[in-house]
Amino acid sequence: MKKSIIFLLALIMSITIYASDVILSNTLGAYYCAQEPNPKTYIRHTVEEPISIYWEDNVYPGFDEAECSGMVANYLDGVRLKTMALNTPEGKVRVYSYANVPQSFIDLVKAGYAAKKDWQDKDKIHQDAFKKMYDKSNHKIRDEFSDEWKEITTKSGDAYRKNNAITKQIEAEKVKLDLIITETTKEQMPQMNYTVKTDEVHLSDLARKVLFGDEMTITDNRTHEVIAYNRRIMQLFSAALLPDFAGGRYYVQEGLCGHASKLFDRNVFTTLRRGYSPDDNKKLFYKYNPCVTLPCSIYLKSQQKTLPQTLKIEDK
Repeated sequence: MKKSIIFLLALIMSITIYASDVILSNTLGAYYCAQEPNPKTYIRHTVEEPISIYWEDNVYPGFDEAECSGMVANYLDGVRLKTMALNTPEGKVRVYSYANVPQSFIDLVKAGYAAKKDWQDKDKIHQDAFKKMYDKSNHKIRDEFSDEWKEITTKSGDAYRKNNAITKQIEAEKVKLDLIITETTKEQMPQMNYTVKTDEVHLSDLARKVLFGDEMTITDNRTHEVIAYNRRIMQLFSAALLPDFAGGRYYVQEGLCGHASKLFDRNVFTTLRRGYSPDDNKKLFYKYNPCVTLPCSIYLKSQQKTLPQTLKIEDK
């Protein structure tokens, strides 16, 4: 009986502490979301051909080998983004560019952008048509729209297959290009047209126990204008209403304010491919939970990828 009472008291205490953290995170979250700067998210204008971008991650900080590989593979196309610079955990900057890009590859990439836009336009028409033509009660397209729906679906499917085919062709040709990697410093790196800078938001000691915040600033280095900004305030999973069922994550992606996705910069540089972003959420989990069973180094090693063919690596 005594053991049961002790267990019950311990359970009640644990629930009370957890509930107080949830309440505290929501209260402090509302406070920080109401503070300047406001609005938390804005895009003054978008960019189709940035030509050169410097990404500076000061949260973890820096891009490791695997993350550099992912950024190069997904975003450096040698046409609309010709040069990419990334800061590293060692305090250096790595600059990536392709040497002697042939005109045939440039034409292929441009054809790829046109095919992608055509597919996106036709896919939008397809989605809008579905909303209009679908009969929810009978779970099918209404009979009067049968021919029109078939035509729209065919055009959307053809555009998708064309885009997919050109994308694969670009990827096959891209690995044949020679990639130049130059390691330098921020002070000595070549001038980039744009800088994408991510910093951790400074919170009070109490708030840091239940919240995490970061901000992304995108600057046109030629005019020094901040063309886009996003600040996220997020609950830690340890202070969220729902636990981290997936495991190994530090904060709840759906923030209390700000644009939730880490791919916010892809909304600014509209021609960059979506779908890749270094997993700071998991890295931060291991950074602030050093005694977990799986060390961060083991996880990161499992994520390693081989860089595309390299012409040379220089240290300046």
